Amino acid sequence: MRTIRYLGLDLGWTPRDPSGGVVLETTEAGNLIMVTAESLRTHEDTLRWVSRNRGRGHCTLTVNAPVIIENLGGSRPCDRLLLEHFGRYKIDEYANNNISASHPRTMAKAWMRMGFDPDPSSESDRIIETHFQSAQIMLFGLDRPVRIKSGPIGSRKESVDRLRELIQERMMDGTPMLEPSDALDAILEAHLPDLNGTRIGELEERIEALVTAYVGAILGQVGGDACAFLGDLQKGYILLPDPSRVQPPAAE
Repeated sequence: MRTIRYLGLDLGWTPRDPSGGVVLETTEAGNLIMVTAESLRTHEDTLRWVSRNRGRGHCTLTVNAPVIIENLGGSRPCDRLLLEHFGRYKIDEYANNNISASHPRTMAKAWMRMGFDPDPSSESDRIIETHFQSAQIMLFGLDRPVRIKSGPIGSRKESVDRLRELIQERMMDGTPMLEPSDALDAILEAHLPDLNGTRIGELEERIEALVTAYVGAILGQVGGDACAFLGDLQKGYILLPDPSRVQPPAAE
């Protein structure tokens, strides 16, 4: 069985903002194992990280940031669809265009030049976009997304702990199944009281990157029927997991 890699990237919004990256690989049993999680400080670090970790099999790079952005102002049609479907869940609203999302657009163009195809049905290395807050709603069955990266550090730690519980409940006992690993343990078992603001920020980035990578793995391991697509290839799209096709956790 050839090794298939799923890279998840929580991309910083500007060249000065940090990013988080996670690498998942398929196992011989067809499950997923987390290979590494890294904090990335510059856009050069991020480009090198993708190049270094894409592997030689088949790679899906899933990004928690806009990828296809052709509108000069306002919002993309897929962003409006996202708000239409998920506004009642209180997701954050963004106007993604060439100006507001210039850094993600620049990075996405660079990855396309590296050979990543933005078509989610491509058989070659591909780059796809997801939305972390909406992916939480679909994947974890939530009424509201768990918000991280803002607010008092105590509430941020509580949110991180909640997301770690959800990862164990839904991703380590779901389809595809995420197996235990040292890299995953470093996220799930990090002692939150010991973490300062910088360290909790790095953990938040890695959690977002892990969920992002897992969304790409659903597409790759289960198939397009297990996903919901908002938008199109011309003006941009967002890929999300479809909970009706993702196995729920086993009843106790």
